[in-house]
Amino acid sequence: MENCFHQRQQDDLAQTSGSRRRNFVCQIRQRIALTITLVSMVASIATAQPANVQERLEKAANLIRENRIAEAEQQLAGILKTAPNEPVALNLLGAVRAQQGRLNEAETLLIRSATIDPSYAAVHMNLAFLYLLRNAPEKTVSELKEVVKLEPKNIEANYKLGRLLLARDRVDDSIAILEKAKSETPASIVLLPLLGDAYLKKGNTEKAEENYLLAAQKDNPDAMLGLARVSQKRGDDTAALGYLAKARELGGNMPELRYKVGVAALALGAFDDAKTDLEQAVKLKPDDPAYLIALGAAWLKKFDLITAEKIFRRALEVQPQNSQAEMYLGYVLYKQKKFSEARIYLEKTIKADATVPESFYYLGLIVQEENEDERAIALLEKAVQVSPTFANAHVALGASYLKLKDYLRAQKELELGAKLNPDDSKAHYQLAVLYARLKDPKRAQAEMAIVEKLKTVEQSQKKEGDTFVITPAVPDE
Repeated sequence: MENCFHQRQQDDLAQTSGSRRRNFVCQIRQRIALTITLVSMVASIATAQPANVQERLEKAANLIRENRIAEAEQQLAGILKTAPNEPVALNLLGAVRAQQGRLNEAETLLIRSATIDPSYAAVHMNLAFLYLLRNAPEKTVSELKEVVKLEPKNIEANYKLGRLLLARDRVDDSIAILEKAKSETPASIVLLPLLGDAYLKKGNTEKAEENYLLAAQKDNPDAMLGLARVSQKRGDDTAALGYLAKARELGGNMPELRYKVGVAALALGAFDDAKTDLEQAVKLKPDDPAYLIALGAAWLKKFDLITAEKIFRRALEVQPQNSQAEMYLGYVLYKQKKFSEARIYLEKTIKADATVPESFYYLGLIVQEENEDERAIALLEKAVQVSPTFANAHVALGASYLKLKDYLRAQKELELGAKLNPDDSKAHYQLAVLYARLKDPKRAQAEMAIVEKLKTVEQSQKKEGDTFVITPAVPDE
């Protein structure tokens, strides 16, 4: 979750005509926490304002900082009664309304403030946070761009804008923003790991490494994580594990760092290390569903479905209707052949987010088990539509076509599945059956030979949940 409403109180008072944090968290609707960020106060007050208004704004800012919200509201209402177009007062009251969950009122007040003084950067930041809460990322991007235009050296705004663009796969836009910010603020290292992430996502490991190394000179733990990912991409798992160890050391007992190190260790196959890191992250922050889900995934890698199930259920207690937790719980219930309950959770996941191919895939496998192959085909086709390179789904789809004697479609899906994942013995076995039915014994025997060859490898390298991808949650800034 983003850290939200930005209140540059006395700084903003000093910049009304032109231009570390304290957090107050309250519930907004279900599962939404909203934080007011207060920036350090300055003595100087904008001379454009009457002295009494300046003093009252300063008092309101102090009341908000002390979480005396009712008194702050009174103070701001009094100011706006005599000065209805005071942009700082409108901004502060808008942020208070947002904290209270009154988002429509907050938006109205913040837009009024921005309309009165378009050069008021803080109100654009608050609008960005508001739109982020409302899941309106393009509006968030627009407001953050406004902040960056007004304050090119605003590291926080540049970082948030770069990160949001990267999360939306606008990699080149993210790089452009971050490179410009890097040139504007060369002394800051906070942007470098994110810039490295952007280059890594673009596939430019050299530029990614260059930025990670610059940040690593200051012992930045995120840079160490980035260098671990670069090493992994280059096939150097030993170096990757070394960087993870360094990130773990630098991160200490920071729960978010332990979480991200654990996730990276999972990707490297260091399951014991991953489990230890994630258990520590959960111990430090027990009510974060993302941490619990990752820990459950680590237990899956240790083949402990029962423990994993308990952890995913705990994640849903912490955050009901978390679609990722529902998907994982549906998966472990499917693996335990608890099909009826598994169907419930997988169907919930699909309803919440139809862009996750695994939900369709595992639900398709359940109905396959129940000999509902026509319905299985519908679900598995959706899985491959969402993710055309999802090899397992192609193989399962081919198996259903094979059962229904639609050999042409079966051959197409099974051959594609085997091409996408040549080490899948199920794909080769189904192809052997298909070729036998098509009276092609030579190809059938060749596929069975591959099956026998792969059996030994799969016995020693059995994996659970390999179709799932765990990604670190976006950190609160």
